[in-house]
Amino acid sequence: MSHDIKEMMEFGKDLKVLFVEDNQEVRLQLKKLLKNFFYSIDESEDGIHAFEMYENFKIKTDSFYDLVITDISMPRLSGIELSKKMIEKNPNQLILIMSAHTESEKLIELIDIGIYKFVQKPIDHTVLLDSLCSVIRKIKKQKKFMEMEKKFKEIKDNNTILNKMAITDKLTSIYNRRYIDNKLFESFQNLESFSQKELSVIFIDIDDFKQINDNFGHITGDEVLITFSHIIKKHITNEIFGRWGGEEFIIICNNKNLQQSFNLAEKIRISLEEYKFNKVHKLTASFGIASYEKGDSVSKLLEKADSNLYIAKDNGKNRVIV
Repeated sequence: MSHDIKEMMEFGKDLKVLFVEDNQEVRLQLKKLLKNFFYSIDESEDGIHAFEMYENFKIKTDSFYDLVITDISMPRLSGIELSKKMIEKNPNQLILIMSAHTESEKLIELIDIGIYKFVQKPIDHTVLLDSLCSVIRKIKKQKKFMEMEKKFKEIKDNNTILNKMAITDKLTSIYNRRYIDNKLFESFQNLESFSQKELSVIFIDIDDFKQINDNFGHITGDEVLITFSHIIKKHITNEIFGRWGGEEFIIICNNKNLQQSFNLAEKIRISLEEYKFNKVHKLTASFGIASYEKGDSVSKLLEKADSNLYIAKDNGKNRVIV
């Protein structure tokens, strides 16, 4: 026995096979041969029963048979019709057809529906052996490709997670300072290239947050920050919302003027004021807004918004200053 056949037989042990043959004597003879290659062989004597087994196997294992070996001429449902139904379910299904038919019409139909191998009856064991090795080799390549695809997807998914972590605030799951800095830089580039006409920035700071930490503890303080960010997110459409640091948040309003940004901030302020927070109950926030003016730098725009935020704090808190 060649090394290649031994290798294919070893690989075939773990494959799941459906064998369909209506002639009991032929079925028993061929199954003995197939057992040299495959440990797991489900068998059926007609097409309808075979397709029921095929569907049940998918439901039970959430996968398809690695290989289907079927005769063409069978009662109730022919091997060709059975193959069509299986390939509809799984376009990648490998099927080996056995038949005494040699008419070109039959062979063309087998090719058209995607049959991988055809073995003529009466079965020549050497031919069948070669065909089985060829099919197993194909399955091996498929599985190797699927494993590579799976690994590639895992790497891609991990990179997506890492990229998201790099721009996301760990506590609140909104954008972090790093992402906000990059987006502000992009907005200024757009302003300079005239692809964007307006830009406003809203600073938001929770009023008396230190007292929340002192009176209720840092765990409650963290819960407040999470809930606070969730409330604001409900009002965000195409704006960019992130945590600036501590209890301070920022909204970048691209293509929004001062009045539009004020209206957004006021809606958020009212929502926060009316919300009943866990343990803390009442909570308010102060807002400082600034809009881009010709000659402003990023730091200048932020400085103006920050200055208005402190004016809001100094004038009784729970207000929006522009």
